[in-house]
Amino acid sequence: MVAMRSGHTVQVRPHKGRTSIFVDEQPIPGMSFYGFGNEKVTNDVADTGVPIFFCAGGPFWNGPGDYDFTAFDNRVKLIDGKVKDVWLLCRLNMLSTPLWWSERNPDEITRYAHAPDVPGEFRPEWRNPRQASMASQKWIADAGDMLHALVKHVENGPYAQRMLGYMLNSGGSEEWVYWGAQFGYIPDYSPPALIYFRNWLTRKYGKQAWIESVQIPSEAARRRGLPGMLRDPAQDHLAIDYELCLSDIVADNLLAWCSVVKQATGRKRLAGSFCSYLMWQTGLVNALSTNGHLALRRLMDSPDIDYLTGITSYDNRGAGGPGSFILPVESVQRAGKLYYGESDIRTHVLGAPHSSARYSSTGLLTVPAKDAAESIDILRREFSHHVIHGAAWWYFDMTGGWFDSPEILAELKKQAVIARQAVDWDMTSVADAVGIVSGVSPARHPLQRMHDINNYPKLLDLQCDRATKELYRSGVLLDWLMTDDLDPQAMEHYKALFFYNATWLTQKQRDAVEALKHKGRALIFVGYPGLSADRKLDVDAASRLVGMKFKLDFSRACAEITPRNYDDPALREVKGKLLLGAGAVVGPRLVPDDPDAVVLAYWPDGQPAAAVKRHKEFTSYYYAISPNDPDLFRTMCRDAGCTVYSTNNDILFGNRSLLAVHFSDCIQPIRLPKAKKVTNLFTGEVVLESGTLLVPKGDGATHLYRLEETAL
Repeated sequence: MVAMRSGHTVQVRPHKGRTSIFVDEQPIPGMSFYGFGNEKVTNDVADTGVPIFFCAGGPFWNGPGDYDFTAFDNRVKLIDGKVKDVWLLCRLNMLSTPLWWSERNPDEITRYAHAPDVPGEFRPEWRNPRQASMASQKWIADAGDMLHALVKHVENGPYAQRMLGYMLNSGGSEEWVYWGAQFGYIPDYSPPALIYFRNWLTRKYGKQAWIESVQIPSEAARRRGLPGMLRDPAQDHLAIDYELCLSDIVADNLLAWCSVVKQATGRKRLAGSFCSYLMWQTGLVNALSTNGHLALRRLMDSPDIDYLTGITSYDNRGAGGPGSFILPVESVQRAGKLYYGESDIRTHVLGAPHSSARYSSTGLLTVPAKDAAESIDILRREFSHHVIHGAAWWYFDMTGGWFDSPEILAELKKQAVIARQAVDWDMTSVADAVGIVSGVSPARHPLQRMHDINNYPKLLDLQCDRATKELYRSGVLLDWLMTDDLDPQAMEHYKALFFYNATWLTQKQRDAVEALKHKGRALIFVGYPGLSADRKLDVDAASRLVGMKFKLDFSRACAEITPRNYDDPALREVKGKLLLGAGAVVGPRLVPDDPDAVVLAYWPDGQPAAAVKRHKEFTSYYYAISPNDPDLFRTMCRDAGCTVYSTNNDILFGNRSLLAVHFSDCIQPIRLPKAKKVTNLFTGEVVLESGTLLVPKGDGATHLYRLEETAL
């Protein structure tokens, strides 16, 4: 039962090694539900004990100062009138531009590279294709007034005592994808965007005469690459600047509205949103820049935003996949924020065929679970993954009825009990390997749209969630941070550092990497590490960063790299032919050219593509393509001293109190680093009174284990 209070204060605060929602100094579970279109399912889920429900709102803006919140009130009443013991979080779905506003303010509308004077007709559900530029200060102010009125309406209403906060959604799919980018348009060439860009350049370079006449780079300039995957900083610095600027536009808009919420509630409610999917559309190919999602650090540094939201990866969420996060969760938590994930899993209730039950042309995995048992195993993976990483999340019944199953409802009731108990458990990370992603490196790569990539699986496989999905099978626990988090003292406990996309680093970050080159660590670099400098491609700088000499080859080649032999110790656990990359044509190529390095794999034309150099204090690995193989990654981590829990190639997540295994059909033991009492939380069975060898059932299911200290 949730204790309701009038005048309560809601915060995100550090808790048990992670971050959590606090209501008047008391932490609450982050398990949540959001659904619409099926009142029965909402009521049924509420009966399971799920503590937080999202309530949708919008549209409600009829004209200047003319707001009608009746539809919003009616939606909230559907929950409020039936469910009396849950917290509410207001999801504002329609922070989009009303048609009347667009007609009155034609110079404030988003414009596109290949259709500057004709705003695109995108989707009928947008109601208005002429969306305001996110750089429009008039739009931000006018919509902020509307938002302020709505928040005051809610806070003075009958359900205020149950409101935790507000989720401010705008842009494509409500995810702050810059207007138009999701449908192939290239933003933003509007007058407000140009004004913002010139001011942005002035802040970066100081007052310069050339800035007064600068224009937003053309589509051709933003697409230019050497020869395809990397920008020339000398020639393309203005395009690099504009991609970073575009993301700052998005961040400024979102933060302005978060500030409105904070002001209207006296800073007593949460504010947050979707944004900055750094672990999705990044790597050698990058659609994230066009989406305006590179300013995660700006968001995390702001006191006005409390939580950031991503989605369980569409590309590896099926049965047996890791369901990876698309934001670096540990980085979000280090900044004192909460990661709040959306789990829109297609359950077996959908059946097939169904509009959501297909592999779409984009290659996104949206096929539903085959039966109730598989639905439950996937939902258990989602539950375990979020709880272990200290994340809040909501199950999303997107079209109404996805959770209308007695088996699923019984499972949610079981999960709600565990979630309440887990609030008191130590969730501190025990990972000794860390993946590192960059928020600014994608701007060093040419502009690419989702539409340029989505129909080409070979390119899709170069994106972060696909290019790292096998790492979760290595048996090594993995955190994710940003290059901004590089700090020798704070990262001292990590033994293996996996630099997924470090194309550009500050000098401070380069110095931090140097300081971590000791104690036998493994430093694993992918792609173009440290190659892009302010005004040039610097091969010497890349060589110093990696600790291995390189040459730069401007030719293109097929990204299928493979060893010629398997005799080096780095390949000793590989059990079959190793092939990294799906065959996309990439270039330029950073080629290992060091007589003291051992070549591990080659391009099809015989050029070295991967190498290892063993220094006295550390080992450096370089891969042109992500080493997306569990045996390969495990060996690098093992040799650095990381704990290897399993060699079964199952999906593993863990922290100080919990360990989860997803879809294990093997009975090989999981090796714990210390003797523990182990309880299967889904069955209640004590499976190990005290010991280090945990033998899974091998039933192909998902299991979550509680790990407790045993008496000496």
